[in-house]
Amino acid sequence: MPKQVLIINITRMGDLIQMIPLLSRLEEEWPGVAIDLIVDKEFAHVASLIPGIRQVLMFDFQRLMDESRVRARDVVALYQDLARWVRPLLQVGYDRVVNLTFNRRSAFLVKCFGCSDERGMTTAQDGSFIVKNPWMKYFVDFHVYRQLNRFNIVDLFALGGSGPGSFHPIRLQVPSQMQEWARTYLKQAGKPDEWIGIQVGASDLMKAWRPEYFGQVMAWISQQRQVGFVLIGTKKEEADVQEAIRCYRQAGGKGILCEAVAQTTVPQLVALLEQCQLMVTNDTGPMHLAVGVNTPVLNVSVGHVDFWETGPFGPGHWVVQPDIICGPCGFDKVCPHHACKDHLVPQEVAELCLHLLGAHPFPAFSSKVRVYEGGINEDQLGTFFIRAGSEDRRIGWYANYWRQYWYESFTHCPSLVPSPQTPPPDFPECEQVWRLLAPQLDQLCIQADTVVDLCRQRPIPVDRLKAQQHQLKDNTLTMQQMARPSLAFGPLAMAFFRETFSLEAGTLKGMAEENARAYHVFRSQGTENYTRLDAMVSFDSRRAGYASAIG
Repeated sequence: MPKQVLIINITRMGDLIQMIPLLSRLEEEWPGVAIDLIVDKEFAHVASLIPGIRQVLMFDFQRLMDESRVRARDVVALYQDLARWVRPLLQVGYDRVVNLTFNRRSAFLVKCFGCSDERGMTTAQDGSFIVKNPWMKYFVDFHVYRQLNRFNIVDLFALGGSGPGSFHPIRLQVPSQMQEWARTYLKQAGKPDEWIGIQVGASDLMKAWRPEYFGQVMAWISQQRQVGFVLIGTKKEEADVQEAIRCYRQAGGKGILCEAVAQTTVPQLVALLEQCQLMVTNDTGPMHLAVGVNTPVLNVSVGHVDFWETGPFGPGHWVVQPDIICGPCGFDKVCPHHACKDHLVPQEVAELCLHLLGAHPFPAFSSKVRVYEGGINEDQLGTFFIRAGSEDRRIGWYANYWRQYWYESFTHCPSLVPSPQTPPPDFPECEQVWRLLAPQLDQLCIQADTVVDLCRQRPIPVDRLKAQQHQLKDNTLTMQQMARPSLAFGPLAMAFFRETFSLEAGTLKGMAEENARAYHVFRSQGTENYTRLDAMVSFDSRRAGYASAIG
């Protein structure tokens, strides 16, 4: 009997598209696997375009959330509705349940199945929320050190839901009747040499480039090529699209405009994007749809968007990013100036579009811009290669270091991506931090073990236990304040911190043992990490000495 996998993905259109390589990876892991998908009712049209799914299971999770928020119905009654809906699925006997949605609704849903192989957010015996699988845990953690992250969410889904394997692109299946509809729709708008999809808006103003800049880009391109523009978006983005059109005409735009804003279903939109030779867009769901039909994407990455996380996946796609000290900003930030958007010069973006269309050489860019080209690295994961501009040397070094570290730690396989060829640029600082951090970790391990010993006693000495836990908490906070700012140890500290809040045991002794294990793991990882960094410095010194001797 083939293996059976259930995937839960209930929040965003982009997440649905970005999970597609996971389906291929599961088929590679378990040939003939049967995959079922639980989605929100709102995304049924998107799910219908995804290949490799046995059945799509729909529930109105949005209503569940809305009615629980406004207390239109008793929360218990709402979850009872969900329990009744899921009851027939409990008989399937899934071999793995993969939860790609990190909220309490999906966590409770995972636990209903009682599957031994749970991945993603679920619940412990006491109802608290925990995350299973190291890649899924990383997914929860990396926003704290997002400047060091070099994994696309597409790969995190595939690695966490399955494991390492071959590179698989995002691919959607477009019904032939939709393809015919799109050709007819565009033919009625005109017959340019090329169509370019334009997504002016975004779900969040923070991650949307200015509409007038989109208009100027379109005008510049149209003055060089016989092009048409397919303008897409939702009803609420219509005002921004009209502003882009106004600026386009004011700047002397000459191309054909096909205004499809709020005029299409999702399958129709996908078919339109398939007919385009290029898409210029903010970070949006439609960007991933374009990737899924192999239309080259130029992503304008501004605001709190980090293209390393959610940028267009795989070869053939490009990103322009402002080089600004505060970007990408945090998700919790409210920016008063949006200055990053003004770092990108519309004419330069337009020249890059013309290059991607095969019309111009690669353009020169100002110092305020970085340009990246999508690709595949040696570990068969998506990546980006910088083609213009420069990155902070220290951040770039540690980003590459931690990408390799996490890959090898989680897969237990050597990374084929070359290691950094130079020692860490701030090793004296690392050395100083570790000299202070190591004895603190030794002491914390002793204190955590003492808590375990107290929990094993009968009767439990409650007052002594409370005092020891209080001291452990205070000393841990002191350690965290030292470790977290360090690029050499901060990511380990964040992983440790999450582990201490993700305890599965149902007894006090069991939780104390899990907690103590987290301290010992952090101490071991910290030692291993420092040893690795120190070895790089020693090797570099020996190499420099050898070069000097033979010189």
